[in-house]
Amino acid sequence: MNPSLTFYNDSAQRGFSVLELLIVVAMVAVVTGFALMQVVEARQDLTRENAAQQLAAYLERARLDSVRRHPSTAAEMAQVSILDASSYSVTIDADGDGTLDAPRVINMPADSNLQFNIPYPRTIYFNWRGRTVDDAGNPADPDFVSLTHSYGYSQIDLTPAGQPSLVGAPVSSPVVNSIAPAPALRSTTQVP
Repeated sequence: MNPSLTFYNDSAQRGFSVLELLIVVAMVAVVTGFALMQVVEARQDLTRENAAQQLAAYLERARLDSVRRHPSTAAEMAQVSILDASSYSVTIDADGDGTLDAPRVINMPADSNLQFNIPYPRTIYFNWRGRTVDDAGNPADPDFVSLTHSYGYSQIDLTPAGQPSLVGAPVSSPVVNSIAPAPALRSTTQVP
């Protein structure tokens, strides 16, 4: 007597082959690599924008300090000096005693590779009206300051009045009237 033979259906067996598993792992690695590159780029852009906003805020602070104190000579004027490719100093009267304090040196974040894209050293003076002048007190043409790295650049413009503004986004929002306008009445409405 012959023993009965049992056959198993191969289609009932489920699982992944090594080749299928390698393909899925490769696809996940590629997608993860692209996502990681986007995160790194976004972080560098955010660092650059924050540094540009900080510089614009210091420029505005220096301008307002000169307007407040009414300096008559360059030695008394608030100023922002670009020292080298990755640092600048701010000289203002931060304590409010009427005289300029020692310059505060600000360095760009070490891991950001941010650099100024203008000739340096360069000093921006603000006269008693808040306008940009040279060290002799003569009006200086407003210019721009640009921060760059391998992912892009941010530009800070100085208006003729000496106000800094980030290209594409204002440093501060303008003040607007928040009172709603009076409602329009129909011409046929009779008000006693």
